[in-house]
Parts: sequence; C-alpha cells; structure tokens
Amino acid sequence: MRTRTYYIYLIDEDVAKYYHGRERMFHDLFHQYVHVSGKMRKIISRQIHYITNPIPMLTLYQIIKNAFSNQWDYVNQTGSYQLSIKNDRDFIEVTIEKQYVRLDVYGSLDAESIFFEGIRAFNGYLFAIDFDNHKFGWIRPIKERKYV
Repeated sequence: MRTRTYYIYLIDEDVAKYYHGRERMFHDLFHQYVHVSGKMRKIISRQIHYITNPIPMLTLYQIIKNAFSNQWDYVNQTGSYQLSIKNDRDFIEVTIEKQYVRLDVYGSLDAESIFFEGIRAFNGYLFAIDFDNHKFGWIRPIKERKYV
C-alpha cells in the first residue's frame, strides 16, 4: 500500500496572487524549513509565518466532515481536530493544526484526489506540499485576471 504525506498551508491572499505562477518558491521555502536548523530555521519560520494565515480549524473541519459524511466513514478523535476517512481500500488521516493541515494518505491516488476535490469548497488559498515526492500546488487553482 502506497503512503503519501501532504502538508497544507493557508497562504495569505496578497502573497498568493503576487506569486501566482511561481509556486516553486513556496515549495523551496517550506522545503528549506524542514531541512535546516539554528538561526536559519528561525528566519525561515518567520517568513513562513508572514506568508501564511492560521487555519480556521472549525470551519475546515466542518467542510471536511460535510464533504465526506455520505461517501466515507469519519471518526472524530476526542480532544483534537483529527479525522479518519476510510473505505474498502483507502485510508486518509487528517490532522488540523493551527498553521497547517497534515494529510496522510494510505492507498490509491484516487483517495487523495477525492479529498482535495472535497475541500475545494474552502474559501482560501490552500497550498499542498508532498515533500517526499516533491509535488506541490494549489488545492483550488488561482484564476488569472484577463484584462481587455
């Protein structure tokens, strides 16, 4: 069974629009944070804190719960915002923290696609990163304005 872990951040709207098309810069910043220590980690932490917004935990939890109540079984772990979604062959574990959401997917690519599709209802600039496979992108793509 294939396992993937995603970290999902809520990027500030102005920052997201400014860096539209240059998403690799977000990936590189978060990747550096994971792999450095000391003063550099503290500096990068401040940069990440500046470009991200806190996750509205209850709102996102409700969106996830509503999106998957009919298709999947969900379990709320007491005392935290953890959600387990499973079907016959796939298992997803979602942990909602203050600054990010951790998504652990065990199973097919369909499971993560279904999850990402389900949380597109969230009104914000969610950016997902899979550090192990160097995959990243917007949960809901940013629409480019066309000027005539």
